Amino acid sequence: MPWKPITGQVVFARLDGKVRQVLVTAWDSYTGAVRVDWPPENSAVVSRYRPPRMRKTEIDKARYEPLDPVAFKADTKG
Repeated sequence: MPWKPITGQVVFARLDGKVRQVLVTAWDSYTGAVRVDWPPENSAVVSRYRPPRMRKTEIDKARYEPLDPVAFKADTKG
């Protein structure tokens, strides 16, 4: 399994036509792609009787830039 869980790393990526800061949840050790929660859940429309659904989006290595490149490289070694 190439996906490695990542916590505390933020990247800049173009999503929905805008550059956004998003929190990385996993990193693919083969391709360098990241997995992020996007679009975020809107707590105002989520019923308290339904658990919130987490939606995942994968971003290619060439389409994102880490907010802290040194820390990102340290977290994604291997």
